Amino acid sequence: MKIVVIIPTYNEAGIIALLLSALQKEVEKIFHHQFQILVVDANSPDGTAEVVRKLKKIHANIELLIEPRRRGLGAAYLAGMEHAIKRMGADAIVEFDGDFQHDPKDMKKLIHEFDKGYDYVIGSRYVPGGSIPKEWGWYQRFLSKYGSLFIRWMLGLPTRDNTSGFKLSRVKNFAERLSLAEEKILSRFHAYKIHLLFEMLALGAKVVEVPITFLERKDGSSKSTWTDILESLKVVFILKWRKRK
Repeated sequence: MKIVVIIPTYNEAGIIALLLSALQKEVEKIFHHQFQILVVDANSPDGTAEVVRKLKKIHANIELLIEPRRRGLGAAYLAGMEHAIKRMGADAIVEFDGDFQHDPKDMKKLIHEFDKGYDYVIGSRYVPGGSIPKEWGWYQRFLSKYGSLFIRWMLGLPTRDNTSGFKLSRVKNFAERLSLAEEKILSRFHAYKIHLLFEMLALGAKVVEVPITFLERKDGSSKSTWTDILESLKVVFILKWRKRK
């Protein structure tokens, strides 16, 4: 099957080559699937796209999609998903952040569960064996863990890590039926994760969480803001209202 790994980037020129190299090494060990890597760059002014273009000459399985402007993490993923499904013929899509907080070595865990028949595989920090960065302060730890619990409680979800950005989605009957148009998604930013999780479960996807090691950023600082927190609350309450209707 063809699995497309989608990586949104913005000003990641300092680490994107290292990330793609590490990811290539891991997917090359998985012989029974065809892997393609789709970098969705938000027109980064630091030359991220140029670094990817150079790597494309070495690795034929790397593809580059450039957005005209920075529209938000969710918008980048939606554009990548639509491209992967409609233009690349993906059988499954993997969301993989471009800041090296996801460990490429954990990719095989998601593929293993996909091969067992799961439609939606979530890389989870909050199942046994999962972890968050030891560098995080108490506030980050509290917000991440209890924010996820709040989402689970409000929406009645079976999952523990409800803000994970490392996920595999089966395309047939599932990802191809998601509301991928930007005007239909409830958030163009980090809260898109909550909306798509809710939709995948509503479609009846067979879901499983696998433990992952969530890493500290290798370069730069966290892109999460208070706006993302408020946006997440908004998305949760809208989905709660829709569920009641």
